[in-house]
Amino acid sequence: MAAVTLDAGPANCGRLIHLVAEAMARVQPGQLLLVTAYDPSSQLDLAAWCRMTGHRLCSVQAVDDHLMFAIEKAIPGGAHNGTRNDPQHARQG
Repeated sequence: MAAVTLDAGPANCGRLIHLVAEAMARVQPGQLLLVTAYDPSSQLDLAAWCRMTGHRLCSVQAVDDHLMFAIEKAIPGGAHNGTRNDPQHARQG
């Protein structure tokens, strides 16, 4: 069960990330944020944001005309916290 839910509507890119970041502030570490988004590019935006912030994108589901995302809030000091620990970005080490 999600701790917080967010219907981002048609928001995309910067506005979507802003809404998700605000909602994530109300979530405790280890809990889930459930996001509904109608912009198809939101999958790319939220996946990148999760990599950069250390949050975990648990699932993405296509439902009719929108996408549903479950994002787990990062635990401070956890094993993965942002892109510096992401093997894809080893050059930032």
